[in-house]
Amino acid sequence: MINLELYRVFYVTALEKSFSKAAIKLFITQPSVSHAIKQLEEKLELQLFIRTSKGVSVTKEGETLFKYIEQAFTFIDSAERKISEIKNLNRGEVTIGGSDSTCKHYLLPHIKTFQECFPDIQIKLQHGSTPSIIEKLTSGIIDFGIVHLPVDHKQIQVTEFLNINSTFVVGEKYKELTKNENTLEELLKYPIISFSEKSSSRKFLNLLFQKQGLNVKPDIEVGSVDLLIECAKIGMGVAFVTKELVTKELKNCLLFEIKLNEKIEKRKIGLVTKKELPLSIAANQFFQHLLTK
Repeated sequence: MINLELYRVFYVTALEKSFSKAAIKLFITQPSVSHAIKQLEEKLELQLFIRTSKGVSVTKEGETLFKYIEQAFTFIDSAERKISEIKNLNRGEVTIGGSDSTCKHYLLPHIKTFQECFPDIQIKLQHGSTPSIIEKLTSGIIDFGIVHLPVDHKQIQVTEFLNINSTFVVGEKYKELTKNENTLEELLKYPIISFSEKSSSRKFLNLLFQKQGLNVKPDIEVGSVDLLIECAKIGMGVAFVTKELVTKELKNCLLFEIKLNEKIEKRKIGLVTKKELPLSIAANQFFQHLLTK
């Protein structure tokens, strides 16, 4: 293997057609340039330059070498420029994982303000439940994820992001439930609408009832917040939802909140990253943007 610096000296000398000018450009002495060229010629067993009254000229063999070396250093220069652009956030890419609801309600507003500041950073989204987001993170498909907590995984670092409130809502059909306080046991007399068994929301719902010694088996399982809301609005049952996601429906009396005789503890949404794996400059910038907004 030949030292890349020897080729750099050759490249600059061929461009400048002068050992002295090459020395100035490379910030080394002229003897150092001569020594480097001599080393390269000995390694290649070829003469690369011919001394002239005006400096030096490249031999035919040197011209052949220069055509390839020129391409190599052009690529190197391009790479350095690209890295500089990434460092200065003039380009870059961030891939984030989350569920439809977390992306829509907690992520998109921040993406909008971030891209106003850094329009050349491309944001990509990967859909999935909390378990699938963790899998995508550990396999390197995404830079970080936004998930419902708790998350317990030895490869995952969790940063708390938001606190959210959970509640039960109904449509006009079951509006009478909103007149008085209800117990969880009383709610079991009505059809329950919830997310699927593997979702974090469903696990939270199950735990809520288990603490009262009750077992909940939803009559309707859905895969999205929008569908859950629509099912409740048309009177299909009692829906367990994140309150912040139905404020519009509650305000417009399309849904009605059920009063419970006990307080439901807040849930947490967190940002998850892979331990011991630093984020890229662009990803870290967006990560910090989320935490400061």
